[in-house]
Amino acid sequence: MTEKKPSFPTQPKLVGAKVYLRPASGEDIANTYHWFLQSDPTAQSSHRHPFLSAADAAEAFKKREKCADDQLFMIVRQQGNTPVGQIRFFNWNTLNRSAELGLLIDPEERRKGHATEAIRLLAKFLFYSRDLNKLHAQTSSKNEAAVGLLEKAGFKRDAVLRHHYLHDGEFHDGYIYSLLRFEFGK
Repeated sequence: MTEKKPSFPTQPKLVGAKVYLRPASGEDIANTYHWFLQSDPTAQSSHRHPFLSAADAAEAFKKREKCADDQLFMIVRQQGNTPVGQIRFFNWNTLNRSAELGLLIDPEERRKGHATEAIRLLAKFLFYSRDLNKLHAQTSSKNEAAVGLLEKAGFKRDAVLRHHYLHDGEFHDGYIYSLLRFEFGK
């Protein structure tokens, strides 16, 4: 007798060996906003972030315009069906067929391979189902974990943005990374 494969609330293309990706909901944002607060925002982004309550963050997410060119997914560990992170693509450029990547992992779930698998799942989906040519990401040189993750996932460093991030009163360089479709493989 053949063993029945488990089904997940998402497209089969977004299911990996240990995690799957599904669209995020306002409830997800409310339940996971503390991950963002535990991860020093100024060390991760060159953009200002408002300080919100979890309820306000969830409400803001619900009010965002829904579009196919800017989507947030929950990274869910198959074992226990537990959310372990968020992954997003945004800044979709239809002319150049590129998009930017954003990622947030539960601090208690870091360094377990969830982020690498999620990046690979999303890249495969965008490259082969949405005809994307380039996926790019930006991070601070101070964020060594993000630098290592992007390089492990196959991204190449394209540029250095000098003194781009202000963190704890000091400027740090920013790095731009990209992964091209022909480099990705399957």
